[in-house]
Amino acid sequence: MTKSRFRGRKSAEITQIFEDLTRESLNVVLLCTGALVWVWTAFVMLFIKAYQFYALGVFLQTLLAIWGAHRLARRHLRLAVGVYLASLTITVTVIVLLFRTPAALYLYTLLVPVSFVLGNPQLGWIMALVSAVLIRFSQGGKWPGWLVQSFGPLSLLLLTALTSWLSSRRLFTALEWALSMAREARKHAEEARKRRAEARRILKSLDEAYARLERVNEALMLAQESAERAYRFKSEFVASVSHELRTPLNLITGFSEMIVTAPESYGGVPLPKEYRGDVMAIYRSARHLSDLIDDVLDLSRIEAGRMPLIKEETDLCQVIEEAAGMVRGLAEARGLKLELDMPDCLPPLPLDRTRIRQVLLNLLTNATRFTDTGGIKVKTRIEQGEVRVTVEDTGRGISPERIARAFEAFSQLEDNQAREGSGLGLAVSKRFVEMHGGRMWIESELGRGTAVHFTLPLPATGQVQYARVVSTAQARASDTCPLVLVLHDDERVLSLLNRYVQGYRFQLAASLEQASTAVRELYPAAVIVDEEWTRYHNDLEQTLGLPPEIPMITCPLPSMHRLGLYLGASDYLPKPVTREELEAALARLSTPPGTVLVVDDNPHVVRLLARMLKVINPSLRVLEAFGGKEGLEILRSERPDVMLLDLVMPEMNGYELLEAMKRDGTALKTETIIVSVRSIDQEAAPLTGEVRLARATGLSLTEIVETLRALLSTLTRAAVVVPSSETAPPEAHPVARV
Repeated sequence: MTKSRFRGRKSAEITQIFEDLTRESLNVVLLCTGALVWVWTAFVMLFIKAYQFYALGVFLQTLLAIWGAHRLARRHLRLAVGVYLASLTITVTVIVLLFRTPAALYLYTLLVPVSFVLGNPQLGWIMALVSAVLIRFSQGGKWPGWLVQSFGPLSLLLLTALTSWLSSRRLFTALEWALSMAREARKHAEEARKRRAEARRILKSLDEAYARLERVNEALMLAQESAERAYRFKSEFVASVSHELRTPLNLITGFSEMIVTAPESYGGVPLPKEYRGDVMAIYRSARHLSDLIDDVLDLSRIEAGRMPLIKEETDLCQVIEEAAGMVRGLAEARGLKLELDMPDCLPPLPLDRTRIRQVLLNLLTNATRFTDTGGIKVKTRIEQGEVRVTVEDTGRGISPERIARAFEAFSQLEDNQAREGSGLGLAVSKRFVEMHGGRMWIESELGRGTAVHFTLPLPATGQVQYARVVSTAQARASDTCPLVLVLHDDERVLSLLNRYVQGYRFQLAASLEQASTAVRELYPAAVIVDEEWTRYHNDLEQTLGLPPEIPMITCPLPSMHRLGLYLGASDYLPKPVTREELEAALARLSTPPGTVLVVDDNPHVVRLLARMLKVINPSLRVLEAFGGKEGLEILRSERPDVMLLDLVMPEMNGYELLEAMKRDGTALKTETIIVSVRSIDQEAAPLTGEVRLARATGLSLTEIVETLRALLSTLTRAAVVVPSSETAPPEAHPVARV
């Protein structure tokens, strides 16, 4: 950018900066010129006496011009530059005319860079032209002789002019950039000052708000402490219920099963036919509670985002009939009539059968509890792409203010309900319905009854085909889910996978022979191998005859059997225990037992397990102990082959008894089967090992990226750990490898 461009912008700031630079440069040039002329004059006065007069004149003329230019520079900068350049031109011309040598002509090249530095590019080119003319006339002679002699000085003059022009152009461009950035900096500084002023005003407002917040926080602290206490009490309540329900449930399930399936264990006394149906109803209800017992922590799991659903094509009418059958006896005992109003053609719905049955049981139980006369009616209708289920009663009704809080956890519908329920039913039911994509609401009027409605989305195929019987294609829909083969020694892991991994069918293989046969006959979509198998079997892909396109996933899977080994026992059975599970555990022992010791603080559980053992093998000798200390004494005196041990007992618990057995060498020959309340999917201790994925045909880039995305999404999500006294200490987390 040249000076003319700056002037074209008519910027007083740029003009002033340029003049300051020119004035500073002029002072430096004047000083250097005076020194050079003084040196030249001294040289001529000493060695070339013929030119002493001319040298003295040049010196005096130069000093006069320097003094005049210096004085004019303050007020008339352009005039000062002109005086200096004119004086310099005269000095060079005098020197050239005195010496008349071709080398002296090169002095004219000094005029050009000085002109570009002190003036603008136009002045520089004018001085270059003047210098060329002076070179011509100073040389004299005719064409082409003068051109030959002047070619060197003229070429150097042109090159100097071009170089000086380019240098000044870059200087002016840099100056423009610097000025532009300076303007931007000032602009930003001004904006910063404005923002700072705004920030001060905001800070002042924040100080006032902070003072108000401090006063509010003092009030909130009390509310927070109350909320924390309430949440802690809720967690303790749920954990206590989870533990306390297992023991009576184990008794209900076990004794009802023994009565139905093994009446010979009661001395051959036949069960009256009328009783058999009632016992079967008790057994079915107990099995339903067994399905729900692992989810007593429903509310906590839902809040933590860990509540799974196992959806399958389900006949909703059948689920309603099952739930109604469970509460019909209670309703009839209170003199209430229970009616079902369902359409003839209702399509199958993708539901978690257990969860929806729990919702219906909660609603029907509440209706029975708060209805004194009249009856209860369950209506099912198809409305606008969804199924609407309504549970109506002719009970007392609910006030509007209590309806607003009906779905809050631990909220009571009536003041005297504390003795009849925990207040969790409606909250959990609403969560279950919402997890299915539906809604739940209440309509009620005091003294005239209550109607609780919930909806379930109707699948697209069901909206056009209302039939109770599923078509062949629908019946085989579940078969289209990919089959995954699982190599594991505990079949209870299948329930874990079915619960938490949806959209797949899982089949267990407990041995390499079963796995090889399943690979050949079923051709699974993938194979999941428990990491324990890799420690004892090398090259599983070749052993199983796995085709190259079937991936094999190796990872640690929970195992009640290994959990028992970790605790120092031979096996681990979660309550409630069935006779089949107990028989399978005894069969897994190294040698058939002859004497079995049952250790539990509940006499009814001891009696139930003893009765099961007698049914399994009438020749078994069964010893009973009702606490850890008593069990240790019997171990030392009788030395039984097997001990069935409960972990949670007063005085000496199961852990302490196992430690005592390790210290007592005489009891080491007794194998232990732990019978406790912990199930396979409640094992909170981290599983150690690696997660590996292998496929002989390799993985595409898309498959790798999707696999990494799924792993990162899982491993970077915050986990909620619920500590428990019945889990092993946490160990290192698994390592994931693809």
